[in-house]
Amino acid sequence: MRSTSSLTVNLSAITRNIAALRDTISPGCALCAVVKADGYGLGAARIAQQLAESGVSMLAVYTLGQAEAIAAADITLPMLVLMPIREIESGGPIHRLFLTGRLHLTVHGVSHAQDLCELSERLGGGPLPVHLEVDTGMSRGGARPDEAARTLALIGDDRRLRLAGVFTHFSNSVADGSRTHDQMDEFEQLLERCGEGIPGDAIIHAANSHALTRGKRFHRTMVRVGLAWTGLAQPEDAPEFAARLEPILTWESSIVHVKSVPEAVPVGYGSLFRTHRPTRLGTIPVGYFDGYPLGGASSDGRFVRIVADTPCGERSWDAPVVGAINMDQIVVDLTSCEPSIGYPDGFIGMRAELYGSDRARSNFIPKLAAAVGAHPYELLCRLHPRIPRQFVTESAIESLVPAREIFERGVTEAIAS
Repeated sequence: MRSTSSLTVNLSAITRNIAALRDTISPGCALCAVVKADGYGLGAARIAQQLAESGVSMLAVYTLGQAEAIAAADITLPMLVLMPIREIESGGPIHRLFLTGRLHLTVHGVSHAQDLCELSERLGGGPLPVHLEVDTGMSRGGARPDEAARTLALIGDDRRLRLAGVFTHFSNSVADGSRTHDQMDEFEQLLERCGEGIPGDAIIHAANSHALTRGKRFHRTMVRVGLAWTGLAQPEDAPEFAARLEPILTWESSIVHVKSVPEAVPVGYGSLFRTHRPTRLGTIPVGYFDGYPLGGASSDGRFVRIVADTPCGERSWDAPVVGAINMDQIVVDLTSCEPSIGYPDGFIGMRAELYGSDRARSNFIPKLAAAVGAHPYELLCRLHPRIPRQFVTESAIESLVPAREIFERGVTEAIAS
């Protein structure tokens, strides 16, 4: 399958991001990298390998399928599965992962703990490592503090389970420091109240990518990070920390068609955008099928960086996206961009950087996400598996993974989950 665009993942930037996180968290604090949904659509197996080489202590996924895809790549880090699990196929790859001691499951309450006791007995091979999730205000998974206390007692009384960790998750650590501290207060109160039932080697973890910048009280014995290893975390209260992180992803295509139109000409479905001057329009062969975000029909903050390679060096311009996003094409306003004799019609073949790694540019993923009312995670996870993933290090391109191979690896199951 020929692709009309490609994704480049900078593995060396991942390593530097992990180093920046190490410099920020408390000494002796472990680091868990969250790689749900195929590493947010970027390729969990290769990224998990890089994270392991960079010194993370644990990986977190949501489904068993995601854990299986990573384990199949011979990555030996322990993995925490966040979804409530009640069944594991005996003799299958997940059972084998459990027997190595590397599979950790999340407990979401008393009845779930009872189910896991029975599951552990069916699987054999010793106690099942579990992490109790305490719901301090996310109101999603986990158990509220009173039920969490009862769950801890049940786990402590049953040899089929081993309490490997206790954790909570913050609902708005990006922008609401007061609420984040309130949630931490509730979590710490439970830990104090139930301290006798928590083994000394149990991992206590609470901080995500943004909460870890709010102080060492949130670090405990491990932090869980997702957006930070991608370099896209932007904690409002820690701009210096954000500046140290390097965005790892670029998404590129090219200009395939150019035309000039007069003033007041409608562009795209619905004619929701009209030119306000004589305008040069360029077509880029990607659209919402590829994962480019929908939004308004006019220039609403979505920009593509147009890059021309000339004998005098690289030149670039930010071109606004205009008109409705199509299934497999978008239109940009090239009027402010300068044509080059090195390209047919002045522009055909110029690089079109859809997602960039420069925080100052308008196509930086968090800026684009804000423009369309989305979250950076959403834009990452929407990237279609058909787009080749190119993994690079400081010195060279390491591999080019086409969509067909991604499907064959079974990663699509992880994305669908």
